[in-house]
Amino acid sequence: MKYPSLAMVCLLGVVNSVSTSFAETCFYVSPSGSADGSGSSGRPFATLEQARDAIRIAKKSNSNQAFTVIVKEGVYLLSGSFKLNEADSGTEQYPVNYTSSKQGGAKLYGGALLDKKNFNLIADEKILARLRPQARKHVLVCDVSQKLKGDLPEIPVAYKGAVVGPFLYVDGQPKTIARWPNKGEWVTFSKVIDKGIEPSERHAPKQSLKKHPGAFEFKDVRMARWNMADGVWFHGYWTHDWSEEVLKVASYEADKGVVRLAGIHGYGLASGTWGKKERRFYALNILEELDAPGEWYLDRKAKLLYYYPEPDAKHEEIVLATLQQPLLVAKQVTHVQIQGVTFAYNHGDGISLQECESVTIVGCTVRNVARTAISVHGKNNRVQSCDVFDVGAAGIVLNGGDRKTLVKANNIAENNHVYRFGQFSRTYAGAFGVQGCGNVVRHNVMHDAPHLAILYGGNEQLIELNEIYNVQQETGDVGAFYTGRDWTSQGNVIQYNYFHDLGGGGQGQNEHLMGIYLDDCDSGDTLHGNLFQRAGRALFIGGGRDNTVTCNLVMDSVVSFHFDARGMTWKQWNQPGDGWNLEEKAENMDYKNPPWSTRYPRLATTMNNSPREPLGNVLKNNLLIDSKKETLAFDKQVREVFPKLVSENNRVVDTVGTNKASQLAFEFKGFSSEVAKPGQSIDLGLPDRNILCFKKSAAILRLMPALAEIPVEKIGLYVDAFRKTKPTR
Repeated sequence: MKYPSLAMVCLLGVVNSVSTSFAETCFYVSPSGSADGSGSSGRPFATLEQARDAIRIAKKSNSNQAFTVIVKEGVYLLSGSFKLNEADSGTEQYPVNYTSSKQGGAKLYGGALLDKKNFNLIADEKILARLRPQARKHVLVCDVSQKLKGDLPEIPVAYKGAVVGPFLYVDGQPKTIARWPNKGEWVTFSKVIDKGIEPSERHAPKQSLKKHPGAFEFKDVRMARWNMADGVWFHGYWTHDWSEEVLKVASYEADKGVVRLAGIHGYGLASGTWGKKERRFYALNILEELDAPGEWYLDRKAKLLYYYPEPDAKHEEIVLATLQQPLLVAKQVTHVQIQGVTFAYNHGDGISLQECESVTIVGCTVRNVARTAISVHGKNNRVQSCDVFDVGAAGIVLNGGDRKTLVKANNIAENNHVYRFGQFSRTYAGAFGVQGCGNVVRHNVMHDAPHLAILYGGNEQLIELNEIYNVQQETGDVGAFYTGRDWTSQGNVIQYNYFHDLGGGGQGQNEHLMGIYLDDCDSGDTLHGNLFQRAGRALFIGGGRDNTVTCNLVMDSVVSFHFDARGMTWKQWNQPGDGWNLEEKAENMDYKNPPWSTRYPRLATTMNNSPREPLGNVLKNNLLIDSKKETLAFDKQVREVFPKLVSENNRVVDTVGTNKASQLAFEFKGFSSEVAKPGQSIDLGLPDRNILCFKKSAAILRLMPALAEIPVEKIGLYVDAFRKTKPTR
């Protein structure tokens, strides 16, 4: 799509709110506009709805004109979603553009503004008595009953993601619901009284599990101070490091130190996992624990907000996010562009595109939303050069295309900076989610999150030229890029991405954090030309088939390449439940007939070709340098199957001669090793071991000339009309 510049549109002017010169029409919206405004620059509309409706009217008299709505700087408080439907569409020749007069200056908020003058010291002696002595002179209270009409919903006994609204933000930062221990800390338990689940068999199908609230032993005298009648919730990783949930406490038996939960966790309590036996949690929504700057607590019945202000806070913008619906909903809309607008302070999604085509979100900021920032469904839509941060769930989700016919959607997310995502939904809420067929995620930077960076599935997705770091800060058994349990997730290409410092400021690099994680027999992906440094268990194939792993550079990681044959040993490899049923998923796609059998001929013959074996994998031209624990983690079954695979020209390098495990590479065809001699080292030609310098280094390219094709200089963000500078690494 081509859009007129804002300057050109403004020069055209507005006559009686509508200008038909050069088939161009311009409307204005301003926070100081009025309900009876004309939409001109001098008499702007007050709301986006007025501008939208004016366009609808103008189209009836002349549909052959483009429209631009100039949204002037300022705050627009929304009580409901701004909605666009098919009637609000443009065409390729005559698009509709909603643009901020200054990039980021037009701000759509889904909450209530609070005045710092209405926060006062607490006078209620009963409330003061519940607070810790050191906090009493700091905590303020604000009556928000005029902002929050009607009864507030109760907090469920079990929930994932955001707590029910509202939620407090101060000066653009999400504040912390009063908790113990304080932010960033956890407490643990290891003795379980009641697992809350039967049977305890690790791989039993979910539908066979009988669940009830569990109980565990935890002794701490401070729990006796908490008012259980007001409700106490524990946010924990109860069994697996990839499944967290908030559960209400039913009771605490202080004499025995036994916590009995009211909420039910789907996997029970400490019922078996990969990692530490101790399970971790923290307590939240407790007035008695309102003892640290930045914490808050809402008395949901009295509608009194208690807040412990941070000493350096300006308190220029205090917002209670209240709106549950997306700030913008576009359904069955075509050829519309949203440009330079800020979407913020919402307790639902930010932007939701539903069954849309050729809609562009460009140069926008989406922040401080409790759920998904931008959700795209349809085809030929684009999210470009946006900043997305402080998001409760996923950053940008792309979905579209037809998997059964393998028709591509061509939705594109490009040049976006996404960080501090998954802040409420702590697992499986990535910077990007990609499903359907034929979507593209490229030239993005994503960082600082508790779990994964990209969750993907479907077919023919292209994920390339992205930079990923400081994710997986709170969890284990997780991939920065993750997909799993599906033979039909074929044709996806993961290329030229830069993974580094996984675990970041949290767990730190360890073998339970993966770079690219093809889990539970996932098949048919191409992993090509990716860079990994300090990336945990960098490349991971978990029993899958027909994956191509070529021209990857792994350096300074715990394990360079993990490859197992779990399909040969795990009895649930094809059983229903927990998302396995691999053959059934393939049958649902009619995989033995065109177009599937034509596009993926090896998949079509899987059931006749040792389906439990990880056949068809190709390993070629990979360079694996200085693994901290072991270079190749291959299980016994893979070692047996390996002669059937294609493995050529892979190199293992030990630059200082201390990693004895690197020499095991000689056991496998297609692998060779180079190990430094005693007292010497192998020069890689990388100043400060900067992996991004390798293209200028003849030394490292001597080890693997094929790596020269990786376009290192193109990885990450680029400067365009909406992104004037690139963030520093």
